[in-house]
Amino acid sequence: MPTTTSPAPVRRAAAPARPGAVTDLTDHALLHRALRTGTRVVADALTGIAFDEPCCPVRQRELVRWTTRVLAEVRAHAALRRGLEAALSRVVLPGGAPELRRAGGDAALDSALARARQALPLFARDVSAGAPALALTLAELADLVAARLDTEEEGVLPLVDEHVPTAERDRIVRNVRRSLPAGQALFTLPWLLDACHPAERVTVLRTASRPARTVLRFAGARHARTRDAVLGSTW
Repeated sequence: MPTTTSPAPVRRAAAPARPGAVTDLTDHALLHRALRTGTRVVADALTGIAFDEPCCPVRQRELVRWTTRVLAEVRAHAALRRGLEAALSRVVLPGGAPELRRAGGDAALDSALARARQALPLFARDVSAGAPALALTLAELADLVAARLDTEEEGVLPLVDEHVPTAERDRIVRNVRRSLPAGQALFTLPWLLDACHPAERVTVLRTASRPARTVLRFAGARHARTRDAVLGSTW
């Protein structure tokens, strides 16, 4: 479904993963990797469609599904970061710290998320009308997510790992995950496994809980079909 006659853009590769193997599905490094690639994949897919790349109804539907779930993960991660920063301030930095001040200021991210949520229904109704605006918003969001994750990894997370008790971190994570839409785990767990390097997958699967392995068996094939459609592999 054509939307313009301009030449197709050069696709940008997803941000490379930082060094260091992950060992389980709860590793924050794995979530960061998935957030970087997940936001970039939808941004690149929508950019291609805005420049006349084919988008059949199946691809359109699966892009809406995938993007909705990725946006939920971005919102959840922003809430998780705020919770961890608050816990860190309570424990050791009641007056605030430069690392936390640099990580603050969610206005740009919140704005990009809001615009993506507004643009997605138009794309769901009409590919030609919706793809250009959604592509621009998702590209901006992918850049913002990457920058925020860089800041967290360089400044906030080392302090959290050092000062916030594990039980408190786990409580914050549980509360955030409970706020996600019903059925989110059917997307998130295969999505995280997809972000593993081949050498990591055996260890990650071995350390996964029984419920997580059940979800992966149940949802893995469905997730793979969605991923292939998003990437345009099923034309």
